[in-house]
Amino acid sequence: MLEMRPVYTSYEREEYTKPFGITPEDDKTVICARYPDKFVGIAYVSFDGTEGIVHLLSLIDGYDDETDIFLLGKAMLNFLDLHGVKNVTYPYVTDVPLAKRLGFRENENGTYTLCLEGYFTGHH
Repeated sequence: MLEMRPVYTSYEREEYTKPFGITPEDDKTVICARYPDKFVGIAYVSFDGTEGIVHLLSLIDGYDDETDIFLLGKAMLNFLDLHGVKNVTYPYVTDVPLAKRLGFRENENGTYTLCLEGYFTGHH
């Protein structure tokens, strides 16, 4: 079963961000997606008050599963929602269809945004 959870120890943060060439920063959260026998991807996010940013949402190279990346995206948005975030910006979208399935909309400057108000209660 796919497990998605934020990781907080420096060892885990470094382990999960290394395949993506990221050095974890203290003000950003790493949410890992893994099966009991293998790591498959991360969401790398930050938030300040009601504003959140998606820095990366990706599966590891060589692993391509639309369901797993969608579930990781939903888990990431749930994490942000539970921490009081209302507006999410996704400035570097690499998978436009995925971003749109998650509910992001492109604004006039090419950045994708999403309002989480009502997102998980069916009023979105």
